[in-house]
Amino acid sequence: MSDIQKMSKQQKNSGGDLSLAEIIRRSQTDFELDFYGRIAAQSPHYADVLAQLAQIYTLKGWHRAALEIDRRLSRLKPREPQVAYNLACSYCLLGRTDEALGALRRALSLGFWDIDQMLSDPDLSRLHDAPEFQDLLQTLDFEIHEN
Repeated sequence: MSDIQKMSKQQKNSGGDLSLAEIIRRSQTDFELDFYGRIAAQSPHYADVLAQLAQIYTLKGWHRAALEIDRRLSRLKPREPQVAYNLACSYCLLGRTDEALGALRRALSLGFWDIDQMLSDPDLSRLHDAPEFQDLLQTLDFEIHEN
C-alpha cells in the first residue's frame, strides 16, 4: 500500500464522523488535506487537486508522499513546466539531488523561467551550492551571488 493510500485511508477513518466542534478546531491545512484527499480518492487523475495535495504534503513534511504525487503528475502532465519544477523540489527535499537536477533541467527545457523562484526556493536549497547547479545557471547566464 502506497503512502498516499495509507493517508487516504486514515483520512476516511478519521474524517467522516467529526463533530462540528472538532471540525472547527482543525487547522486550515488539515481541512484542506481532508478536502483534497477525498476528491483525489474519488478522482485520482484530477491534476489540479493532486497539485494542491502535493503542496499540502510538502508543508506537512510528508516528502515521500509529495514525491509520489509529483511523479504521478509528471505522467499526467509531461509537458507542464511547473509540474517538472515541483518534481525537482520533491526530489531535492529527499536529498535526491541528481534526480532533482534532472527534473529541473526538464522544467527549464519545457519553459520554466522563474529564475528568481529557483534561486530563492528553500525546497531547492540543497542544490544552490552544487557545482552542477552552478553549471546549469551558467548555461542560463545566471549565478548565485552572496550578499
